[in-house]
This record gives sequence, structure tokens and C-alpha cells, in this order.
Amino acid sequence: MPDLVRISLLYDFYGAFLTEKQREFFELHFFKDWSLSEIAKNYGVTRQNVFDVVHRSTALLEDYEKKLGMVERFLTMTRDIKRILKSLEELEPFVTGEGKAKLEKIHNELAMLIKEGCE
Repeated sequence: MPDLVRISLLYDFYGAFLTEKQREFFELHFFKDWSLSEIAKNYGVTRQNVFDVVHRSTALLEDYEKKLGMVERFLTMTRDIKRILKSLEELEPFVTGEGKAKLEKIHNELAMLIKEGCE
């Protein structure tokens, strides 16, 4: 998985555990593509200070994931739901009548779970 995608997922799951300053620096650096120097200049701190905050914040998020594993569980569930959706699609030609409507309902509910999980 690309680093920025992983960073985004870690932040989505655990970002609330960071301090306000950590969140601000982290968001500016990773999501708004500000350089460390730009953040330092804007906040009146040194580039080294910004680097330390961003680095520690990233390490904290990784540590939370190591201990809690919520991102990995989310990714596993998403993969499993996609696999089940594929199986349902393969069954569709063999189902008729009322069973077809139930199959579509299940398919739609699973697709909604994926959509909600990715928002």
C-alpha cells in the first residue's frame, strides 16, 4: 500500500489521539503538501521543531496501529466484503425470481458497507 494511503488511514483512525499542534502540522505536511520550512515559518518555530513533531506524530500513529490493529482489521474486512460481493455476482446468473431480489438486496447492503467504510 502506498505510504500516503497508509498515513491517511492511520490518521483517520487515530488522529484524534494527537494534540492539536500535532494534528495541524501533520495535516499541513501530509495533506496540504506544505514543506517543513513553510510550516515553521508560518508558526514561528524552527524547521527542526516541525520535523520532530511530524516524525513523533507518525511514530505515535504507527504505535497505535501496532497495539490496536484497527487499520489492518478495516482493510481485512474490506477485502472480505469485496470477495463476498464477487461471489454474489458469480451466483447471480443461477438465481431467479424472489431469490434474485434477495441477492440484489444483499449485494447492495454489502456495497453500502464498503462505501460507508471508505468515507
